[in-house]
Amino acid sequence: MKNYFLFILCFVSIKINAQTTAADSLVQIGEYQKAIETYQLDDDSDFKVARVYAQMGDVYAALDSYQKGFKIDSLSVQPRIEYARLALGNNDPVTAFNSLTSLLNDYPNNASYHYYMGKAHEDLSNDDAAISAFTKAVSLNSSYRAARVELVKILIKKRKFSEAIQNAQPALEIHSDDIKVNSLIAQAYLGAKRYDKAIEHFELLFSLGYDTEFNRKNLAWSYFYNGQWQLAIDNYELYNRDYEEGNSLVHFVMSQAYLKLGKLKLAQDYIERSIAFKTPELHQEYLQLAAVYARQEDYKNAFYATKKAKQEKKDSDFIGYQYALSGDYYFADKSKKLELYEEFIKQYPESSFQELANARAKDLRREIFLAAKK
Repeated sequence: MKNYFLFILCFVSIKINAQTTAADSLVQIGEYQKAIETYQLDDDSDFKVARVYAQMGDVYAALDSYQKGFKIDSLSVQPRIEYARLALGNNDPVTAFNSLTSLLNDYPNNASYHYYMGKAHEDLSNDDAAISAFTKAVSLNSSYRAARVELVKILIKKRKFSEAIQNAQPALEIHSDDIKVNSLIAQAYLGAKRYDKAIEHFELLFSLGYDTEFNRKNLAWSYFYNGQWQLAIDNYELYNRDYEEGNSLVHFVMSQAYLKLGKLKLAQDYIERSIAFKTPELHQEYLQLAAVYARQEDYKNAFYATKKAKQEKKDSDFIGYQYALSGDYYFADKSKKLELYEEFIKQYPESSFQELANARAKDLRREIFLAAKK
């Protein structure tokens, strides 16, 4: 009798194994529904059914199958991490967090579990906890690229640029041509205003064939702030040609670069283009146009450009003072000059330019008085 029961158990085991093998073969050829039906002949196949549903993209059925499986076996590690990852992909970070918390209690030094916990924290808008989790992951496995990339991204988001640079560099020591990491470290150097280093990495990205709108604009920007005016202009020209011809800010910066180079006609041309493209606030552009005119000693047009700037931003005491100053250069009539300064003194009583304006108004009144005595 004992041998008979052993025979029955062996027979059942062989039958179940045969069913499992057949179902596995069906999964391999993409016959997912047939595989599920075959797996379901075995009462202990919920996790395998869940994986098939996940491959089919039926996330809710997969999660439901995992939950059924956990009622029978709540300790198996692989299904628990699969469940957490599936929940993350389904925008359910709370479920993922709970599953990962259990895993980390059991396996506190598993870098992958810390990485996925970081992703859960990110989805829960807990950036500081995410940074801690990603940092732990790379401390446990320094070559964990995915964790390092996420860590650098979130540090840039938090404007912790020096830390982002520090954490990106080890990845480049492993693979110096890593496009993603080079892109991130370029952004970090840009944020840190280390424009020479930003240029180095943006140029490398272009040499690797990674020509994007973002990279071209920020390479030009870096050249401008690194004092390489012509290279800034050259890259902005490429940006205008390949991506966006009507970007007002780009034309504004190009005007500034041409002014730095002493190419006044081009500086005027590009600031006028910027004005044509920009709406509705144009005060910066009109001030730049006034600066170009002033460099050409065209004080009449400098005055009227400043007047336009003042009309665009009436509450700016800086522009108000520039308006009075430009009128001082333009008008020969001292009474007209005085009128502009008195208008400024009255309109901006709290301005830091009050002392300068009052001093100039006092001088003009004396000059007008002395002229009248003659």
